[in-house]
Amino acid sequence: MRMRVLTVLLAVLAAGPAAAKKGDVAEKAPGAGTKGQLCAWKAKDGLIYRHRMPKSYDPDKGVGLTVILHGSNLDHRWGFANHGYKTFRPDDLVISPDGTTSNGRGGFNFMGEKKDAKRLHALIDELKQTVKVNGVYLYGHSQGSFFALYFAGEYPEDVHGVVAHASGVWTWTKQSRKGHGQAIVLMHGTQDPVVPYGQSEGGWQSYLEKAYPIVRLRSLEGWNHWPSEHNFNMYRQAVPHTSQQLAWVEGMTTDDPERLTTCFTFLADNKYRERHDYAGTYLLAQRIADHEAAPEALKARAAKVRDAVAALAQQHADALAKEMPKDLAFAKEAWVAHLVMFLRTFNGVPACDALFEANARALKKDRDRGIKHFTAYWKAVNAGDSKKAFAAGAKALQQAFLYHQTADYQFRKNMKDWAKSPKSLKLSKKDVKAFQGRMKDFEKAQELGMKAFDKLNKKHGKLP
Repeated sequence: MRMRVLTVLLAVLAAGPAAAKKGDVAEKAPGAGTKGQLCAWKAKDGLIYRHRMPKSYDPDKGVGLTVILHGSNLDHRWGFANHGYKTFRPDDLVISPDGTTSNGRGGFNFMGEKKDAKRLHALIDELKQTVKVNGVYLYGHSQGSFFALYFAGEYPEDVHGVVAHASGVWTWTKQSRKGHGQAIVLMHGTQDPVVPYGQSEGGWQSYLEKAYPIVRLRSLEGWNHWPSEHNFNMYRQAVPHTSQQLAWVEGMTTDDPERLTTCFTFLADNKYRERHDYAGTYLLAQRIADHEAAPEALKARAAKVRDAVAALAQQHADALAKEMPKDLAFAKEAWVAHLVMFLRTFNGVPACDALFEANARALKKDRDRGIKHFTAYWKAVNAGDSKKAFAAGAKALQQAFLYHQTADYQFRKNMKDWAKSPKSLKLSKKDVKAFQGRMKDFEKAQELGMKAFDKLNKKHGKLP
């Protein structure tokens, strides 16, 4: 793991875009009598939640507990409205509670306060008194993801894994050595218009700085803010990203042979190879291949998968090495986007890490310039000074074309809209023409790079 981008962490409270579906469900407490059913219940303090026990529930064997934490101003219905109760984490007891603080208007929030953490902890304790819980895994979306990381910091010994989607880290979230046994994924769409993608990059970096050993950033290329379990990607493929990341955090922390097999099998299934989570698959395969408790057949397959991902990463690295100039000077060529997507998707795989290290100086310069120009850009935007914002954005496009925010849809739209009104902003024709030419070349490079990245994955990315 390594530092890529330093980002200021903001406490953004963002709601999910889709409202929960209405409809009553049976009111039953979770237990053997509710196997496979979607039910509603409430905690002793009145906190309402929906739940689904696995069909295969065995009270002696116990289950994992997956907790869905919704975004701001929503309620307990959001979880199963966006994650099908029949298919989402089918072996776990899954619960989706109201946020721990009412907004007074029928919606709820998970606030970053001790009282909120204690309230969710009390619910989890109640469930543990009824059901044998083998592990606790949190999935939070938007505001719920900030809270998931906060809760994991407050109760590090009670949380095994966290998937924080469209997130960041509140400045008061605890990141102590007690949490080093947790597996954490910050998952974020690179085109999120609600919570900036850079929030998760910065949050990821903060955990690395605190020496968390099992933490990673999962970038959803081209994705927006929406939950990503059932929605389609650009190829009209319904990839269960959330379930994959939950399988990863469980697989990286469990020592149970059966769960290791289930988690790895789920993550290694790459029916859709273009945007598969290759880094996550590699890291889990590496753990299993060396795990004493893993069945021999599973270890053998894991070793083959690990080697296949390593070979795929080398294919990318070799292709990029042929195209990239030594100084990483801009060109209207595929490598501009291909490189960025490769570094994000294969982080932790040897060939990817080697390519990063070989170009670390140039990448750092690009990142530093990106931070500088986008700090000026946002300062001008917030001040309502479109002329200064345009000037800063144009510099970013010229000097920091590998920085993640340069490829952001809304940034590019703002810049193109301002260029349409040069007189009102008193922009020179020369500056506008230079910007438009560079933007056209940049967007062509993005198109070529995405195609090159996906083509290699589709051709060489089948896993054994």
